[in-house]
Amino acid sequence: MRMVSGRWVECNARKRSGACFCGIGIIKLMQKLIKITPYLLLSWCLWALSLSAQAVEVSGLYEAELTVTSQGRAERRQTIRSALLEVLIKVSGNTSIALSPGIPQLLTRSNQFLQQYRYRNEQKPVDPETGVAVNQQYLWVRFDKKSIDTNMRKLELPIWGRSRPATLAWIAVEQDGQRQLLKGSEPTQLTKMILDKAKHRGIPLDLPLYDLEDQKNIKVTDILAGFQETILNASQRYSTDAVLVGRLRQLANQRWQGRWTLNLAGREYNWTQEGDLDSVIGFGVDGVTSTLASNFIRVPSEQAGEVSVLVTDVFNLADYARTDKFLAGLDGVIDVEPEKIEPQSILFKVKLRGDQQSLLQSVRLSSQSVLVAVDTKPTVVTTQPINNIVVVPLLTFKLTQ
Repeated sequence: MRMVSGRWVECNARKRSGACFCGIGIIKLMQKLIKITPYLLLSWCLWALSLSAQAVEVSGLYEAELTVTSQGRAERRQTIRSALLEVLIKVSGNTSIALSPGIPQLLTRSNQFLQQYRYRNEQKPVDPETGVAVNQQYLWVRFDKKSIDTNMRKLELPIWGRSRPATLAWIAVEQDGQRQLLKGSEPTQLTKMILDKAKHRGIPLDLPLYDLEDQKNIKVTDILAGFQETILNASQRYSTDAVLVGRLRQLANQRWQGRWTLNLAGREYNWTQEGDLDSVIGFGVDGVTSTLASNFIRVPSEQAGEVSVLVTDVFNLADYARTDKFLAGLDGVIDVEPEKIEPQSILFKVKLRGDQQSLLQSVRLSSQSVLVAVDTKPTVVTTQPINNIVVVPLLTFKLTQ
């Protein structure tokens, strides 16, 4: 089971095409193979992947929508600045990025990054206290991705790509003597608040169905007690990268306590907050954002790196095209060139911002599941002439069929 467009669906295996790979020797491809550079690969250990990737392609990273009270120029200017800050947090994964050197100056130039904006109105439900239905106005803003990325690289700030780890959230609530579990199948004001805050941070977060199968495997008391083994066992059917456990308890005077635990790659991250409900939930989501970002993104560099990528199980021209398109579309990849063709494999030269670990992370987090990493022993290949040895990391993948 995996999450697609916000819903849990069953996965089906793709069938393999039986066409012959000999057609790969077309003129266009051979033009790229005029010059082949051999390599010497010294001791290289492939980074172990500990989780089954069920990443989600996050859209709208360079967009934001905030409430406004009017369409006046002064308020619009301030709202656009706030929207840019929200975008910078989503793109970097750093909830404190406003304190980073160079960011205050960037925010003063927010209009320079502006690509598009528009207003919309939304009729809110009738307020039970006043009996009045409020008409809420929003300002939607989109910024230029290329300009923002360029400025962030100049400031040596991390850039988090679209492919992000999926997180399943088990959240139990204690209020007015009642205990309940938030379910994805039952939208409430509280579930909307949590999912909206995750969306504003660019975090693919979803709630469990809590159907008959879930109810058989886990109880609300298991979550409140923090029985991590039970929680993780119940989470296996969702195949997410991370599992968030939230325990919200109402205190006196409209105050709440939030205890949060994020299970990621066999480690537990814990944090606690007390305050009003909005701040407690916001603190919980920000904790997820910071933890995932620190584990999954790397600081970009203006200097391009180079990695050799060997892809096996490439049998025909369609397989080559699929592999080339997939590699070229990964976060941080600048250029992809085929270097050597064998009957059932291709060696690519990949230029990227970052290193081989960055490329592995991008492949692992891709929601397309085109390549699977393969463990290989270190291989030594020498150049010609012998005294001009070039060392380039080699990663080996298997093309899925």
